[in-house]
Amino acid sequence: MTWTRDLLTGFAVLLGEAGVATWNPNGIYTANQTALTIGGLPASPDTAIALAVYGVGQMGDDVEQPDSAVQMQARFRAKTDPRVVDDLADGVFDAIHGLANVMLSTGVQVLLARRTLVAPLGRDSSGRWERADSFDLMCHRPSPHRDA
Repeated sequence: MTWTRDLLTGFAVLLGEAGVATWNPNGIYTANQTALTIGGLPASPDTAIALAVYGVGQMGDDVEQPDSAVQMQARFRAKTDPRVVDDLADGVFDAIHGLANVMLSTGVQVLLARRTLVAPLGRDSSGRWERADSFDLMCHRPSPHRDA
């Protein structure tokens, strides 16, 4: 496994265990489940959350110490009511924002997590409501050229 894969999978497991959505590493969901995926939103079910890494966080990557800041986006989608995407986002916020000194199930240590952006996205081509929130994550990320 790679560090980024472990980070995203660790957060998917955490959100699944918190009851925010259903995490299935095989990506198979029923129409009544809230899917939790990595990368992009699936075609179905209509209600879904996708996690993705998309940039370096505000603090960047330290060149000597194994601390890294990474941005993670949680993208939300729901069919009938725009408030449902807000409900999903509230669940993710409650599970992640303020998380400190936590070891994810995949072995990635999160030093601090905070939400930094909320972006309503309107409707997709199928009329489903969307929203994206961003989280700045300070993490312990050892690498060959930095102290462990």
